[in-house]
Amino acid sequence: VVEAGMTYKVQGAAWTSEAEIVKVELSADGGKSWSEASLGKEKARNCWQLWEWNWPTPSQPGRCILLARATDSRGRTQPMERDLDRGSYEINHCLPIEVEIR
Repeated sequence: VVEAGMTYKVQGAAWTSEAEIVKVELSADGGKSWSEASLGKEKARNCWQLWEWNWPTPSQPGRCILLARATDSRGRTQPMERDLDRGSYEINHCLPIEVEIR
């Protein structure tokens, strides 16, 4: 639950194998539009990349669906849908987070 009409800092970490994370984007409308997050200073292959995004919450109460997606230096971006042929340890699609705005 977050307050309406405020700026809320969203933070996370992204990882990819055999490349570097070059971009993380976030959506507050279920994937219709995307905004670029700020990446942490430490960048290296096979390491977690920290990121943060200052989210201006809507001015009215309601619910939002937040999504984050990462793109690596090979041009690979996280898919929106799960690949059902992958095992449970290979889940790499975007996971929606529902947020209540008050």
